[in-house]
Amino acid sequence: MKIIGIAGSLRPGAYVRKLLEASARELPASVDFEIWDGLDQVPPFQEGPLPQRVDELCHILSGADGLLVAAPAHSVLPPQLGHALAWAASSRGGAVLVGKPAAVLTACLHAHEATWTQTELRRALGAAGAVVYGADLVVSSALSQFDSEGRLVDPEFRDRLCTVLKGLCKPSFTKSTV
Repeated sequence: MKIIGIAGSLRPGAYVRKLLEASARELPASVDFEIWDGLDQVPPFQEGPLPQRVDELCHILSGADGLLVAAPAHSVLPPQLGHALAWAASSRGGAVLVGKPAAVLTACLHAHEATWTQTELRRALGAAGAVVYGADLVVSSALSQFDSEGRLVDPEFRDRLCTVLKGLCKPSFTKSTV
């Protein structure tokens, strides 16, 4: 099984990137997990040929069995992440998200900050045809949630992360109602 992770932040050292790296440690050894790092080079959706990084993203997603998206807590979906999802959803991008299992993670300082981002991300993934796993993970107080090796220090958060990952790796899972 192959899972692609996308960190929805362009900031080096972002908590959402750390959350994806922590996810890699919790996945079964049989899962091939890759974090795609081209988000900073994805232009807004437009007419014309696929830009190189967009073509790369769509190719990688077409061969993946699932998608794990970690987004920062903002009041809106980060623009670059929205652009990437728009390209992947388009017919020119191969509509590679149609039927693709997906899960949503958020790392933030305060739990309430994640509400808007998760809602918008679930909506965008659903509109693109992805099948969004019914459980999300919000890692609040992100500043203190990772140890020096990048593992989640709170056993409750780690258990909840494992639940989301197990659901994403199952052949069938609960479809989101959002």
